[in-house]
Amino acid sequence: MPNLDFYAAEDDWSAVLHAVFDLGLFRVFESDSRHDHELREFRAVNEVSPDRHGRHLQLLVVGAGPEPVARRINYLPGIVDATFRYTCEGWGLIQLLYGGAFGDRELRWSHTNHNTEKRATSWARTVDHLGDPAAWDWPAVTSASGELNRAIRRMAVDKISSHPVLPQAARVIAGANLRYEYGMGIHATPAFGMTS
Repeated sequence: MPNLDFYAAEDDWSAVLHAVFDLGLFRVFESDSRHDHELREFRAVNEVSPDRHGRHLQLLVVGAGPEPVARRINYLPGIVDATFRYTCEGWGLIQLLYGGAFGDRELRWSHTNHNTEKRATSWARTVDHLGDPAAWDWPAVTSASGELNRAIRRMAVDKISSHPVLPQAARVIAGANLRYEYGMGIHATPAFGMTS
């Protein structure tokens, strides 16, 4: 299974990052660079930014494919106080995204996912700057993704629906009385039309 939605809070995210590096299967890149900067590769947990750039990551399975593509995105003048940023792309990259708390009334899913060979092949003519999907070792990508997902599941102390709940997330959920799962997470109040 390529994707996993799970509940994580601050200390949990640190534990997930430790698992990523401890597995020894990945090179870790920020998904999007800071404004007017190149993409960064993180080689250890303490290098991962505490800001949003360390919360949305791209994982390259070592030996499973070509270098990621750093695609430059130029900004229109006057829109932001910057001229460009880079985004990290590649057919076989694994996305690792931190959801976390959104105020004190919602905890959003954190998430892992990656393309399948079939999906990448179907999009290859449209997104031709990423090269040939056949250059990727898809069984290795799927295997490493599964290893990461199993490591995250082993950290869980609970489960809500099919979503593992990591230790600090469980405390946040209990402390804020989050009881209603919908959208992209769990909330303190029901969605419109939802009954208690």
